[in-house]
Amino acid sequence: MPYHDMRAYLNRLKELGEYKDVDVPLRCDREGSELQALMRHLHNIDGPAVKLNKLEGYNTPDVPVVFNPYGTRHRTALSIEVDDPLEAKLKLARILGDRNSWHKPRMVDAGDAPCKDVIITEDQVSLGEQVPHVWFGKEGPAYITSGVAITKDPENGERNVGWYRHTQLHNAWHPAGGSYSAKRQQRDLAVFGYWNPPMNHIGLHIAKAWGNGQPLEVAIAICCDPAVHVAAATGLPYGLDEYDFAGGLRGTPVELTKCESVDLEVPATSEWVLEGVMLPGEEEAIGWHSNPVGYYDKVQTFPIMQVNCITHRKNPLWHSTMEMVPPFDHNYIAILPVEGEVLSDLQHKIPEVKDVVVTPNMMYVVQLSVDGASKPHPEFGKYILHAVWGAAGRWGRTAKMVVVVGPDVDPYDLGQIEWAIMSRVQPKSDVIINASGQAFVLDPSAPKSAQGVPTQSEQMGIDATIKIPERFDDYPEVSNADPADVAALAEKLRDVLG
Repeated sequence: MPYHDMRAYLNRLKELGEYKDVDVPLRCDREGSELQALMRHLHNIDGPAVKLNKLEGYNTPDVPVVFNPYGTRHRTALSIEVDDPLEAKLKLARILGDRNSWHKPRMVDAGDAPCKDVIITEDQVSLGEQVPHVWFGKEGPAYITSGVAITKDPENGERNVGWYRHTQLHNAWHPAGGSYSAKRQQRDLAVFGYWNPPMNHIGLHIAKAWGNGQPLEVAIAICCDPAVHVAAATGLPYGLDEYDFAGGLRGTPVELTKCESVDLEVPATSEWVLEGVMLPGEEEAIGWHSNPVGYYDKVQTFPIMQVNCITHRKNPLWHSTMEMVPPFDHNYIAILPVEGEVLSDLQHKIPEVKDVVVTPNMMYVVQLSVDGASKPHPEFGKYILHAVWGAAGRWGRTAKMVVVVGPDVDPYDLGQIEWAIMSRVQPKSDVIINASGQAFVLDPSAPKSAQGVPTQSEQMGIDATIKIPERFDDYPEVSNADPADVAALAEKLRDVLG
């Protein structure tokens, strides 16, 4: 059965011993947060998901914080009800490529929607009191990190559901040394909508609405069924509904309910929902922000959402995380749709593509089922490189470094990838430099736009396949132990070596 909500997923982790309560007091305030150190420690020990029950410097002490629920490839696979990471990727790729397997969402009444247990109306909204604020590292604001934003195209009503970050301005440092007004702190969020130029789908909705002088309605659903988050992070073609795709991942429709103050629909089992509007021209500078490449963005300018209604479940949960030097909590659930998106596109056109692996640092590795003389044609590896940069969706075209390897190279093992590069690549002949690629939106090494984000990047592709027939008639045989023999010997010596 699919998870009904985030709580069902966490219960599954608990059954597996991968979700534990932490009652040790930990600080989460802006001046002394211990949570960045906790994130690194959990990843150093391949640790479990935890529920933080005794946070200090926390504005909503009755709301426990879920931490590190997606912190391994295994837990990320479990988020869409698959045990093996490769099978999860193949499931996502298969459903992504077969829209007949998608399910339209199903509407439920407000009385049957847990996210409506508590309703805070416009005259009562005060974000600093009612919404959890958790700080990490040297970040200036507290960020909402588990919210999917729902908007509609102002021209045709087509829906977008995207997993974006949102900036809370209450008690936040201003990156330029100024301050945020009392109204900003009470009612407003800065939304990571790249609208000038439009670089994500919410950004395109903002650009269309503001271009016509109109506000844009938005709802943020926080801590949903993980399948909704995976779908919201997947780069569907513009105009397709992520709720439909999430239904395909779940094998059953997502249950939605109508918002209170805007004409939008949100997952009925969300832990929280924030509703509001983006008013034309309302923007704000925010920072510092720790990004997934592992650097602080000092100043960025984003559109403002005015929150007009808050709803949440009884005894709600809050998931908080940060981005820093990888890996980190949501690294792998962010990577899964990237891998699935590119894998789906490549396998649809090129049956010799066996796997696509994206490392925590966003290096793309394409594993082929053939190599050497069995490749379909000379320079097949370079053909794959261009196919990645030309893949459908939003991710392949932003791949800054792509490596193509054969079936004898484990694409999850950086040591083996390095071995393939060092023993099968000539730097001039087997490398492609693309001087005019699209930038990964938070790459600090690329030139910045007026909004503070890069739009163009150089890219490098490495063909680490065996160069038969391009350069040789044959190639030395690989010398390595058979994995089955290694496993058998390990078992034989288990009592001696442990």
